[in-house]
Amino acid sequence: MKSVLFVCTGNICRSPIAEGLFRRLLGNRKDIEVASAGVHAVRGQPPSLYAVQVCETDGVNIGDLRSQPLTADLVDRATHIFGMTGAHLETIHMLFPNGAEKTFLLREFEEPGATVWRDVPDPIGLGREVYEDCARTIKNALPSVLSFVEQSELVPPGAARNRGISSYSMSDVSRPIQTSAGPTSYGGSSLEALRKVDPEIYDAIRAEEKRQRENIELIASENFTSRAVMEAQGSCLTNKYAEGYPKKRWYGGCENVDTAEQLAIDRALRLFDAEHVNVQPHSGAQANMAVYFAAIKPGDKILTMNLAHGGHLTHGHPANFSGKFYQVTHYGVDEKTETIDYDALQKQAEEVRPVMITAGASAYPRTIDFPRLRQIADSVGAILFIDMAHIAGLVAGGQHPSPIPHAQFVTTTTHKSLRGPRGGIVLCQEKFAKAIDSTLFPGVQGGPLMHVIAAKAVCFHEASQPSFRDYQRQVVINAKALAAGLAKHGYRIVSGGTDNHLMLVDLRPKEINGKEAQEVLDRAGITVNKNAIPFDTYPIFKPGGIRIGTPAVTTRGMKEEEMLEIADLVAEALANRSDEAALGRVREKVREMTTSVSRSRLTGQKSNGSTSCCAEFCGNGRCLPAPRPWYLRYSIPTIRCRMRLISTRTGFPVSRFMSGSRTKVFGK
Repeated sequence: MKSVLFVCTGNICRSPIAEGLFRRLLGNRKDIEVASAGVHAVRGQPPSLYAVQVCETDGVNIGDLRSQPLTADLVDRATHIFGMTGAHLETIHMLFPNGAEKTFLLREFEEPGATVWRDVPDPIGLGREVYEDCARTIKNALPSVLSFVEQSELVPPGAARNRGISSYSMSDVSRPIQTSAGPTSYGGSSLEALRKVDPEIYDAIRAEEKRQRENIELIASENFTSRAVMEAQGSCLTNKYAEGYPKKRWYGGCENVDTAEQLAIDRALRLFDAEHVNVQPHSGAQANMAVYFAAIKPGDKILTMNLAHGGHLTHGHPANFSGKFYQVTHYGVDEKTETIDYDALQKQAEEVRPVMITAGASAYPRTIDFPRLRQIADSVGAILFIDMAHIAGLVAGGQHPSPIPHAQFVTTTTHKSLRGPRGGIVLCQEKFAKAIDSTLFPGVQGGPLMHVIAAKAVCFHEASQPSFRDYQRQVVINAKALAAGLAKHGYRIVSGGTDNHLMLVDLRPKEINGKEAQEVLDRAGITVNKNAIPFDTYPIFKPGGIRIGTPAVTTRGMKEEEMLEIADLVAEALANRSDEAALGRVREKVREMTTSVSRSRLTGQKSNGSTSCCAEFCGNGRCLPAPRPWYLRYSIPTIRCRMRLISTRTGFPVSRFMSGSRTKVFGK
């Protein structure tokens, strides 16, 4: 006999819905028993009214069910435990470690492919439409849950599965090809094959998934790709060798990958209004390498932005190939304004007479004047090369001027603000097309990564949608709000603000270095990166600042209000950097922000375009959870019960939980 246990918070909405719908799915079967419980449930409560009603609409009666708390006996009896959210899994793992190996997310097996963003949102306190959406989500997940339960080995009550490394046979590889599921579903369920073959890597991925889900991601060069991008990148195209270009391959059987690459090419050309594009670079660095090797010769002079002033390693840094093969002169920002002084750059160009001028940055918060750069390059007969890796999404979304009309060569990565897979592209004028293509292949690369190129095509398609422009607009709005919030706490923002998606924060007046700040914020669940600031006097590995960006948090649906709250959390963490208890409290606030889907997304409300963009981008509500106030996540009795539970275990007075703004909601 197998025993399935569904777990939510209060056992009055999601888990009873799952229990009722699963019983109907089982029909008259006697080999599987079903129950539900709540990690913070009060015994004996009936299901919520809307939960009963939406199940009745489906012909299922759950009105007689009564809530029960999750207990050791229930965990021991169950052979399979399915939580509604990652937070439920974490609670089960903490309270009942012996049940960890048989505990899963309900939607973990719903579809193969992407493995993040699978929480079932809590509908408590919201309208019937939200309950209907919740029931539909659960109903869609249950067939794959049943399939997994049927196919998995029976786990004796109280026992854990063997997590040893196992081998795989040819049948594991051939099975997808023999079934209608196709090669996108190795293992038949999300990460299930990986879990069996290599549990250590499985655990590392799950841990990273949890980190991404629960942390506030402020690294300016990171973002969250769509499910569609991840499915393309995880597809069978990874199996295909395709040296060459569409219709000109060295291998046979390339007709389908030709289609994928041509779509990527056509979409990129339309998106950026360019004359030629090569979509094969494995990274931004290799895209830049292709431009250098195609356009200039070793020993030529280049004038490029200093890494210490916001440039990039591939812009002539001595440790990089670009600093070894060419005669490099760097320009930077003005010491007073901390922005590029184009008059000074003009004089520098006249003195150096470079063959190439490069621009673009990894940490420059202001709009770059591409027409002026074109004038400067023309005045000395130089080629103009723009690396727009950080701002490509803003350019595509109409939030930053495009360099395409002004530069002979433009490169970008496809992750960062473009929100695609990790990779690069080169855009150039048609007269340089043959030189770029031959430099990339066979010059600096062999076989292209066709699965990544397909994902790039998806990325370009997504970036051409109106919702993407709304998203990029919100990215910039959020950056300005976050910079203002940090400035309000006394932090100096380099150049006085931001025009794009990022900002540099000068920590020296606070007597903190960037390395320390990064580590402190990590412990508080806020991810940033240490970064040098212009004219920094601190050591390179302990620089005087941090770099912060808003693309990732905007993808999660956060807006100006959350930016100000994040600024408060950053300031609170850094002010209490030696107090682990205080950092723990900040960590809890961060977790509260990131473990619940926003009320606006649940109810379908749209504001500033970000919500609609989030829904369209992620598809079917599978985006990373956006924040909403913690007191909207649970019913008042559940919150009070939870507080009493925490108080009992920690000795922390319940009254302390009810202070401040919370008192206004619940009273003392």
